[in-house]
Amino acid sequence: MWTKTIWTLGAAILIAALFPLHMVWSSSPAFSQSFSPGAALPGIQPLPEVEMEVGRLTNETRRQHGLPPLTADLNLVEASRQHSMDMLARRFFSHQNPEGRSFMERLPPAYGARIFQSGENIWTGSGYYPFNPQNLARMIMNSWISSPGHCKNILTPGFTHLGVGVAAMGREVRATQIFVKMR
Repeated sequence: MWTKTIWTLGAAILIAALFPLHMVWSSSPAFSQSFSPGAALPGIQPLPEVEMEVGRLTNETRRQHGLPPLTADLNLVEASRQHSMDMLARRFFSHQNPEGRSFMERLPPAYGARIFQSGENIWTGSGYYPFNPQNLARMIMNSWISSPGHCKNILTPGFTHLGVGVAAMGREVRATQIFVKMR
């Protein structure tokens, strides 16, 4: 049992290294801004395997509804991941951080003039089991799909780019999706 789990995790890490995030989510190239991943906060771990699976499931859902796939944007991924980690670190759950900053204000300044349309989904849960990222991603997506407002963001035809950030602290998880349409 453990051998299979370790082998599966090793294979997932190898696949993630060989296939960049934007290639997993869609065949179109990601936005080519520079990307430097932020450091994880003490006790908080980003969950890139879950992020990739949520991105894949988001595009699968869009395809089932006749919509084009979203392109992963690494700056949106970083903003989403940082918000998920911040929600865990400061123990809040909101589209605005405790200082009142919305997701648009958390994006790199150059994005403001380029974004025509935007939306954000957030999710919280507990009981995280680290050895099954696919199940956690499905749980997050099922929750969003069954919520009219969250589902609307996933199925908005005009959105072109997506960032997904998922993080865990112990057994607590926060997830953030940022959707945008670039000008």
